[in-house]
Amino acid sequence: MFSLVYFGLTLIIAVFDTLYKQAPYYTMTNVALRVVILLPLILVIVKGRSRYADLLRRTLWVTIIADSLLPVVFPAGMVAFLIVHLLNSGNFYRHVEFARARLPSIIVPALIAYGVALALYVFALLPELDEVFTVLVGVYLIPIALAWSLSITNYLQRRTRWARMASLGMLLFFLTDFQVAVEFLTTTSIPYYGVVNAVTYYTGLFLMSRATRYIHADVSA
Repeated sequence: MFSLVYFGLTLIIAVFDTLYKQAPYYTMTNVALRVVILLPLILVIVKGRSRYADLLRRTLWVTIIADSLLPVVFPAGMVAFLIVHLLNSGNFYRHVEFARARLPSIIVPALIAYGVALALYVFALLPELDEVFTVLVGVYLIPIALAWSLSITNYLQRRTRWARMASLGMLLFFLTDFQVAVEFLTTTSIPYYGVVNAVTYYTGLFLMSRATRYIHADVSA
């Protein structure tokens, strides 16, 4: 039931984002929807008292703040999402095993995540960024690529259902942020941006939240 409400609100936000893409054209209704849609995740869909679930709840509260700021004051929203990605990085980091035999499962995902992030930054964003956003976006890439990398490491080391769902969710979150950067900071227009962005972003958060229901299968989580 709550999952249906959540994805129903996702479709509504997709329509709003298609029609009204940036301040001052965002309405208070749009901002309110961004707050309301995350409440089912925090209050219902995130389950249990695992370390992952506890920090994810706190992260989602910060995400609400970031979601509210981004359409109105873009730089402030970026800072808030930077905090979100630092929290996600910390959450996934707590589940990484650093034994010597595990090093490939840490190094390879890091090379992939930062390689993809750097390529997208250099070829899709950098040519059109001014000096301020060149620095801001460059700094921003570090924690979001780290969070994606560590989520992959969690899955490679554990091979559990929760780690797989959380890793896929983090990948969608990663892709969503690049869509936002391209749409708002460059002259490139993403076809059906509102729909694509809403689907990847809210599905990513849903998968990361839903993963808490299966984390009990991993006793160290």
